[in-house]
Amino acid sequence: MSHRRTDIQLWGRIEKMLNVIRARVVEFEKILDQFPDVIYAGDPVLRQVASPVTTEEGIALGKRLGEILMRYRKAVGYGRGFAAPQIGLSKAVFVTFVDNELHTFINPKIIKKAGEVNYYREFCLSSGIFAADVGRPEWIQMEWTDERLQKRLEKISGFLARLYQHEEAHLRGMINLDQAEPGGIEFLTFDPLKEQLRQTRK
Repeated sequence: MSHRRTDIQLWGRIEKMLNVIRARVVEFEKILDQFPDVIYAGDPVLRQVASPVTTEEGIALGKRLGEILMRYRKAVGYGRGFAAPQIGLSKAVFVTFVDNELHTFINPKIIKKAGEVNYYREFCLSSGIFAADVGRPEWIQMEWTDERLQKRLEKISGFLARLYQHEEAHLRGMINLDQAEPGGIEFLTFDPLKEQLRQTRK
């Protein structure tokens, strides 16, 4: 009897997961139609090291990326960053949406990193319906030019450090799936808005 109950529980969990995956597939089909300019894992542009840009080019590209990111957020309800290689342009620019504001990062460069690492199951627009558990330094020091053409040099920690590192990695030809911990790639069956930074692997 206990085996039968265990089997029923197992199949219940499997069916629940399959239903979530089916819903993600339907959502992803809509995204493919609405965002034909976004490219995905397997495209060679995502493997290239991005070229530096002029400030004028960076501002224009930042506006374009910001428009796409905001449309994406409206369509699915999440998404915090977007980098130029994700629309097929190997240029050193990314944008973020934090505290209800868009920010542009032109020719960003991480110059220092913490030795301590935290973990987070990252979703990426270019990874389809997959997520990756990635370990990254808890803080970074990064320099860039912002949307006001101001040179910035800041130490960033917490979730922002995670976000900036994820986007900056795109400019070095890497996506979250490349940086996943062993066994850390999974279908996006969880709510990305509820994900939290962790000090250890799950």
